[in-house]
Amino acid sequence: MLRRGSNFSPDAGAASAPAGRCGFSLIEVVVAVGIFAVAMVGVIGLFAPIARSVSDSADAEVAARVADALRAKLQAMPLDDVALLLKNSTASGHEITTDDARFDYDLTKDPKLVFASRDGTKIGTYADPIWAKKDGEKFFEIALIRNESVSPKPGAVTSPSGATTTVDPDATAALIGYTARLRWPAFFADSATTAVQVGSNPTGSVRFDHSRKQVLFVAGTVTR
Repeated sequence: MLRRGSNFSPDAGAASAPAGRCGFSLIEVVVAVGIFAVAMVGVIGLFAPIARSVSDSADAEVAARVADALRAKLQAMPLDDVALLLKNSTASGHEITTDDARFDYDLTKDPKLVFASRDGTKIGTYADPIWAKKDGEKFFEIALIRNESVSPKPGAVTSPSGATTTVDPDATAALIGYTARLRWPAFFADSATTAVQVGSNPTGSVRFDHSRKQVLFVAGTVTR
């Protein structure tokens, strides 16, 4: 209750309170901008792996379509010609693992490899005229691995009597089974007419490094 004669005024308390602060100091603004900049750098850094992941997924989808185009290409070839492209097991292992283990394994010198353009419209060996000498068109590198449980490889057979003969199951086989290994990218175009093999390091201890390429395995058959 107020006493009569008091000097109290409704605005007295407000007048005596310190004035409120308005705005921010320069240091606060600088700190805020710095925090925002650091956060943005982190966010931007996420875009590179995301973009790479999207690109890899898109290439994998294209590789599956290329595998279908490869199957059609092989089916249109004589069976004997397809057999010449197959990589087989050897006494010491397998042609494909032996090639990959070589420090100087050069794709351009392997006559059994098949290449495909990025859109799958061109498929052929390295020396095939369809490439018009442009390595930059060769995006997918394809190795055909013989399925030896379905299609035994040609070779020497020894009879119970000890006689050795050479047999060629492909000559009478109704089909040839294979697994296609697609790796990419095979080449990187560095100009309109020239390209370099991805993983090439001529001065290094490993002249060609194929370990960082994307890989897809697809099984298939070619019928006579």
